[in-house]
Amino acid sequence: MPEPKAQLVDPQGPIDVPGISATGIITATGGFVGAVQGAATGLANTTSNLTVGVVTSTGFVGDVTGTASSVTKGVNLSLGIVTATSFAGDLTGNAAGLSTTTSGLKLGIVTATSFAGNFTGIGSGLTGTPHIQAGIMTATSFAGNFTGLASGLTGTPNIMVGVLTGTSYSGDGSNLTGIAATNWITNNVTANSGTTAIDLSNGNTIKFTQTANTTVSFANTGTSNILTFIRANGSGTITWPSSVKWNNGAEPTLTSNPRSSEAQQFMFLTRDEGVTWYGWENFNIDPSDTKFFAWGNDSYQGALPIPMTTRSRVSSPVQVPGSTWSFVADSGESVIYPGYAIRSDGTLWTWCVGQEGGTQFGLLGNNSSANTNYSSPIQIGTGSNWSYITAGSAHVIASKTDGTMWAWGRNYNGALGLNQSSPVNVSSPTQIPGTTWKIGEGGITAGGNQFGGAIKTDGTLWVWGYNGDGILGQNQSQPTKRSSPVQVPGTTWSQISANGGQCVAAIKTDGTLWSWGNNGSGSSAQNNVIKYSSPVQVGSDTTWDSCSGGTSVIATKTDGTLWTWGSNTTGQLGLSNKTAYSSPAQVPGTTWKQGLTANCVSDYQGAAVRTDGTLWSWGSNEVGQLGHNNNTNYSSPKQIPGTSWYQVGISNGFKGLLGLQYSG
Repeated sequence: MPEPKAQLVDPQGPIDVPGISATGIITATGGFVGAVQGAATGLANTTSNLTVGVVTSTGFVGDVTGTASSVTKGVNLSLGIVTATSFAGDLTGNAAGLSTTTSGLKLGIVTATSFAGNFTGIGSGLTGTPHIQAGIMTATSFAGNFTGLASGLTGTPNIMVGVLTGTSYSGDGSNLTGIAATNWITNNVTANSGTTAIDLSNGNTIKFTQTANTTVSFANTGTSNILTFIRANGSGTITWPSSVKWNNGAEPTLTSNPRSSEAQQFMFLTRDEGVTWYGWENFNIDPSDTKFFAWGNDSYQGALPIPMTTRSRVSSPVQVPGSTWSFVADSGESVIYPGYAIRSDGTLWTWCVGQEGGTQFGLLGNNSSANTNYSSPIQIGTGSNWSYITAGSAHVIASKTDGTMWAWGRNYNGALGLNQSSPVNVSSPTQIPGTTWKIGEGGITAGGNQFGGAIKTDGTLWVWGYNGDGILGQNQSQPTKRSSPVQVPGTTWSQISANGGQCVAAIKTDGTLWSWGNNGSGSSAQNNVIKYSSPVQVGSDTTWDSCSGGTSVIATKTDGTLWTWGSNTTGQLGLSNKTAYSSPAQVPGTTWKQGLTANCVSDYQGAAVRTDGTLWSWGSNEVGQLGHNNNTNYSSPKQIPGTSWYQVGISNGFKGLLGLQYSG
């Protein structure tokens, strides 16, 4: 075996000469065992290159440390750098108080086929340094902890901190830490069908609201090297950029989760301005970690899906067995008809009071009209890709993750949109033509007993059923009917709701709110009671986030405020009175959670979730449906116990509430 050859150059003290200044440098053609320490301090006018603690070796075992402080005018400064086929040990590069390093600064950089150890690059108090690289690893195999830190930087146009390039490494990314001078700015992005371009110059914390299948692309990638990608309202597929290389070579599984605003988070790193991204799933909140609660009128067998020996009124939340629920339908128009819920595995479930009409219209969706009570949930069919469901008083509309839409129940006046004009009851889910319907909340609605509406992925809005009061939005006030979908003018619709079956509220992609139909109680929010047979804008605001309701309406804005209007006979608007409002009025507070599933209102009561996970209700409480363990009516919000609520819905003929809660 050839004798290892090594060279060590170790200048000491302040110097003022042009050329090379070097400390602790090892060049070894064979293996090297030992520690390398290089230190430089008080150096001035090092106009060429400064190299501290650098190793080039076929095999290296030991620790490498490179430290520099109070160094000025260092053109190229390299600290704690290893180039080795195999390296085992700890590597540290520190720099502090450096100024006018006009070319480049490299701290804690490794190029190695195999590396095992801890790896740190730290820079602080650096000024006038155009290129900084701290904690950078290129390795075929890596095991250990990895840190790159930079603070107090001024005039540094290019910074690379905490970057790893590796064919494989041990861990899920939690052992990678990189903190750079890049600002962590929230970049709100809504998924589009087709391609969604994410402009990284708008911020590197991506809050991605997804309700459509999409292909993601990154633009202006040179503005950020570290991305946090938070997938909200996870519903749909993502085709990631081909430049992304996933940890362990496996693309993470997307969590189908319409109920959480921050359910899944991914991290991305790049060291070459986006030519290659390295990604891993940082965490996800699995929809299975949930609890389902119901309360209100349970005097009839099957009215609520809760275990009880004796059916009675329930004035506080009672848990439905199981912890695998992800979505409950807001079916406030139902009298004592079925309720519906989706499990985290995408299966659809129902329960009902058979003798009160729950089964005679085929509302169970099980191809049966037998008058059978089901006081615990039963599955509808065998499908496992249900996404969203909404129920009127006698018909149901639901969507699947593949962009299809399905209907069943009473087809009065063409309410099912199946091009069947006769009032035929449909007792199992039947597809409405098309495969490009919007999935997730706000994409579909079932109003009253004879109206339906849905949005397509291209932003067009379609309606069907009975046109009483001009609810079809066709500028036709006469009571005509449509048994198949007809388009409402416009191509930028994002949400629709018509729970009451008399008036429609809808939001466009620009944040404007529109309404039409019956306005007898002021539900069109036009400050009058005139009927409208085509969409009219509500005010001029462009910050509306969600809207739901019929004769009474509840809506949220992006600033966390909650607004209600329309009928208020039982205090269901939450405004501390029983006065009807023909224009939006604010419910006190600015921390209400956004999204349709976070609030609901009917002709009897209302409820909403705050951003801290608390649930509040108000209105009529004659059967304990407000969940306050009493029968007292409240015309302003009152909190229901618990701090981890995320969804609420009305059921059981306005006489019950359903809620989902995080298990943790």
